[in-house]
Amino acid sequence: MTTSAIVLAAGKGTRMKSELPKVLHQVCEKPMILHIIDKLDAIGVQKVIAVVGHKAEIVKEVVGSRAKFAKQTEQKGTGHAVMQAAPFLNEDGHTLIITGDTPLIQEMTLTSLIENHIKANNDGTVLITKFDNPMGYGRIIRNSLEEVVGIVEEKDASEEVKEIKEVNTGIFCFKNKALIEGLPLLDNNNVQSEYYLTDMVSIFNRQDKKFGSYLLADNEQVIGINDREQLAQAEYIMKKYNSVSVSEEEIKKFS
Repeated sequence: MTTSAIVLAAGKGTRMKSELPKVLHQVCEKPMILHIIDKLDAIGVQKVIAVVGHKAEIVKEVVGSRAKFAKQTEQKGTGHAVMQAAPFLNEDGHTLIITGDTPLIQEMTLTSLIENHIKANNDGTVLITKFDNPMGYGRIIRNSLEEVVGIVEEKDASEEVKEIKEVNTGIFCFKNKALIEGLPLLDNNNVQSEYYLTDMVSIFNRQDKKFGSYLLADNEQVIGINDREQLAQAEYIMKKYNSVSVSEEEIKKFS
């Protein structure tokens, strides 16, 4: 069964205060997106599709022949980004979807997510984790049977939902056929007027498709990088993972 991966890499990264596309900012002297592609190659992903947008030509030049490219001309959300990549997918495989700004994700985590997804015969599976302070993350909604029935983005969440500590990491695995059938059903009826990939959960539930979750205990792996401070924090964590010495200043700042 073929496995593909879609890397979401179209964002501007405005908070980075740089003209450089966010995914090209370096962690340990390597662009974030190349950390992701290295790990996808290592776990045997057969086809990588990078969704590019802001300064697409620069991203293409850095990635080169290591991925196929889909263009997201307008930034209309994660669901819209995946729509651009869908024509590259065959119906008979599985696809991992990952954001291009999560360079700390580990190969074993991605492998375990895919294996769990296939073993459970899920149509879709979301990688989840928990944060004591989950501000900014989409919250996981479960029913009385503890099944995942929805993901609510922070900006659309009620105060009650914001209390939920279990969050969406932005990393998913789908059966291609289910993904391709579900994407046209996404709408942009939300605060951001965007097409959220997370709405696939409720779509699948309405279609009686099986949507599952896989819990990642180590939430450091999925810390999003949206500004310079988070970039420095990611560098510190990656050095720890790779047993590289860190400065006293880094230890004081991030410990």
